[in-house]
Parts: sequence; structure tokens; C-alpha cells
Amino acid sequence: MQHAREHPAIKHRRTEARSDLDALRQRRDRSHYLTRLVVKTGDKVVILKTGDIDAIESAGNYVAVQFGKESHILRGTLSALEAQLDPKKFLRISRSAIVNLDHVKELLPMSKGEQAIVLHNGKHFAMTLDLREAERALRFS
Repeated sequence: MQHAREHPAIKHRRTEARSDLDALRQRRDRSHYLTRLVVKTGDKVVILKTGDIDAIESAGNYVAVQFGKESHILRGTLSALEAQLDPKKFLRISRSAIVNLDHVKELLPMSKGEQAIVLHNGKHFAMTLDLREAERALRFS
């Protein structure tokens, strides 16, 4: 048994197995959230960094991704895209909108206890999310 353990081929396989396990651990620890979106528009492909996205709005089986003064339409649901975005950076504030927490300027009280979220670009979104939840997300983002 001792001779088998010390055999170079056995040692090499054991080292390979350890390095494979280390690689798997590193891959698991890395963020599995999107960092870029690829958007086809006409004859070109636009690559958006998720950090540049201001908000995403639902439009049936499509979503409108807003960044700066531009907006691009992607096929897919808001829920499917939400699952791929980092929840520390993006917050679903209603059934039809997700905002980038880094782009939030303020929370505004509206009539009848409703709230709105205002982005740095001035765009307002009605918020159905509880105000405390929104404040907690903004505090810890």
C-alpha cells in the first residue's frame, strides 16, 4: 500500500484532483450574475455593461433596457432577466420595473401612501415595493 501511495502516477492524479477541486471552488465563488448584456439593434450589436443600465421595464414578452437617453428592447421577461442580475445592484420596485440601485437619486412620497423612485437622470418610477425594503436595499447596496 505504501508503495502504491508513493508511486509518481498516483501522486500526480491526487495533485490534479486537488487542483480541479480548487478550480471548481473558485468558479462557484465567482459571481454568476450578468455583467454585460448583448443587444442587437438593426445591423449592429451593442454591448451594455449592467452597471450602465438605469432601469428595465416590462413590455409583455419583451423588456426595455434604459441607459442614459437610450432604450433597447430585448426579447424575454422581466422575471427571467431579474434572476440574472445581481440583487445587490438591482431592485425590482414593481411588477413592471427594475432599477439600478447606484442610479437612484431619491424616494418621493406620492398621494395615498404610494412612493416613487427618482433616478439621477430624472426618470420617475411608481414603486409598489414597501418603503422599508427599498430603503434597506439602498442602504446595503
